[in-house]
Amino acid sequence: MRVCVGGTFDILHEGHKALLSKAFEIGDEVFIGISSDELVKKLGKEARRYEDRKKDVEEFLKERGWLKKAKILPLQNIYGLTIDENFDAIVVSPETKERAEEINEIRARKGMKKMKIICIPYVFAEDGIPITTSRIKSGEISGGKRIKPLKVRIASENEVKIEATKEIFNEIFPINIEYKSMKVEAKKQPMNEEILHGAIERAKKACKEADYGVGIESGLKEENGIYFVEQYVAIADKTGYATFGKSPSFQCPLWVVEEIKNGKEMKEIIPFKSKHEMKKGAIWYFSRKIDRKEITRIAIFMALLPRISKSF
Repeated sequence: MRVCVGGTFDILHEGHKALLSKAFEIGDEVFIGISSDELVKKLGKEARRYEDRKKDVEEFLKERGWLKKAKILPLQNIYGLTIDENFDAIVVSPETKERAEEINEIRARKGMKKMKIICIPYVFAEDGIPITTSRIKSGEISGGKRIKPLKVRIASENEVKIEATKEIFNEIFPINIEYKSMKVEAKKQPMNEEILHGAIERAKKACKEADYGVGIESGLKEENGIYFVEQYVAIADKTGYATFGKSPSFQCPLWVVEEIKNGKEMKEIIPFKSKHEMKKGAIWYFSRKIDRKEITRIAIFMALLPRISKSF
């Protein structure tokens, strides 16, 4: 199988190694395109000399015994040989998958067969954020180890959401973490698709000035005529990667549903006896067993799962 892979390879990190490893796992011939010095400049990037970057790739391949199967070429444009040569597959990362799809469209228009697109998962640093050359260059990480404090911004001033976020992040990431919260204007009582959309928008806004943005949104979701109280969490990082989770949901009483449809919020409807009881939330009011922070913690953990699981 003829396989192609490409990149700048300025600092050969674990993400690059995973990319190359997959290419040689499936390929009999592997064509590696490395951005030329001219292309790097044209794209507005900064990188070491082409020959230095090529040498690092060659040394890695030699260590693995793959050098004889490889052909390394300079990329003079973003497509390289992929729109002209007969390749069976292209190996990409999630951030370059869209480019591979574009290449296949060009190949199809030219009457060429499409390549199989093999997308490897992200390789994460110990902070759960994908390893990138820019992160290494900035001194944020060294290899996969976090160097600078991790900045987490929560898109809410709600005490329960803030506490739950801090607890889960501290449990999962044994590193120095700095937290901030921010006020976000949101829909009064989201329903159905608005819930996840609201969490995503919150996370995006919070991430603008942090490594992580955490968006938490709850509301009513209708399924087959039954209304459930659901809570979604979106966690976006500075590279643009986002992961999602949700808490256990429960059936909402019809009397509450009707009031929400009339424009009221859950906290206005349920007759909590104190602020302490209100903090524990609707799930506590109805169950007297589980409180809001407990299910929020679960949702946050679920949203972080793709970043910490080795099997994803």
